Amino acid sequence: MRFTPIAALFGSLALAACNTVPDPIPEPIVVEVPPLETCTPISALTRVVIPAKTQTFIAITEIENPPYEPIQKKETQVREIEPERVIFVDSANREVTDICDAEINPSGMTEGG
Repeated sequence: MRFTPIAALFGSLALAACNTVPDPIPEPIVVEVPPLETCTPISALTRVVIPAKTQTFIAITEIENPPYEPIQKKETQVREIEPERVIFVDSANREVTDICDAEINPSGMTEGG
């Protein structure tokens, strides 16, 4: 079998055609996903009030009173260590911090209610 210049030309054109034609770029697929709400509506939660933590102390005040006995005054004092706070829990009694109704004042009540 002889190698002819015409066969070589057709062979190189066939290889060149395969190498020079780019692959078609696929069209991007657009999938519209509805917005996912990650917060929990306040109507689905239960409001829980955690009472303040207090500690009771007895304070003794003493005033010197010479030549008499010193004057003593005992007084019971209650100090608030941790203030009262309001949390919201879901049906599984887990605390929820991502609440949709963002208008919550410090007392834990929503605005207007």
